[in-house]
Amino acid sequence: MEVEPMQDHVIAAVHSGKRNAIALFDGKRVIAPNRCGGVHIVARGHGGEWTIEEPANVSNVFLGHDRLQGAADLLAEGRAFELVDRVSSTDPRLYSIMRIIRDEVAAPGPHGVMFLEHALDLLCIVLLRGHSTLAYPFAQQHHGLAPWQVKRVTAYMRDRLGDEITLQELANVVSQSRFHFCTAFRTATGIAPYEYLTRLRMRTACTLLRTTPISIGDVGLAVGYNSLSAFSTAFRRYAGSSPRAYRNATQ
Repeated sequence: MEVEPMQDHVIAAVHSGKRNAIALFDGKRVIAPNRCGGVHIVARGHGGEWTIEEPANVSNVFLGHDRLQGAADLLAEGRAFELVDRVSSTDPRLYSIMRIIRDEVAAPGPHGVMFLEHALDLLCIVLLRGHSTLAYPFAQQHHGLAPWQVKRVTAYMRDRLGDEITLQELANVVSQSRFHFCTAFRTATGIAPYEYLTRLRMRTACTLLRTTPISIGDVGLAVGYNSLSAFSTAFRRYAGSSPRAYRNATQ
């Protein structure tokens, strides 16, 4: 089946099963035994093609990023992080916590909510220590954004072309620091975030000038420029002519 990207992190513990689990993440095929004690992790915003060769008994925790971020604020000391996707990870501590949560939900004991709150806190800590980029700080510094991250950031840009967009906003989309985001975006795309955004705005402006009768000032507003002069200057730098000259030449 095709797993659609979700807002939550999905943690799945396998309590009984046979044969294999197969996942395709960002074009990479991963296969591992789908047996008791394994834990699958699908980070928020990630999707992929999954195959489970035989039915299995699985319990799931849908973990909101705010909850994970709360634990990271104590452990990460301000560093940005991402969860790492896993297929049948053999982490005894992680599996034990998932089993404790499953058992408590199935048969709640006294003060069950408090019990589960503490269990979820412990789950977050184990995930951050062993299954996030916090465990690989040096390697993460030299890698660009993953394809799904580039897709998410550029979609955010397209949806808000008429708004003022800050670097911090874009970094927040993929839960990274502003400094690391700028480096990682450039590594992945070959250009800086603001340069990419400017090109996107100018391409959209060109389309509007060619295909619509709206005024040049309104075209500028539609792509994020509050003044005609600022839009004209940016457009001339991109296209080599003024917006009016471009419109006259293409109609």
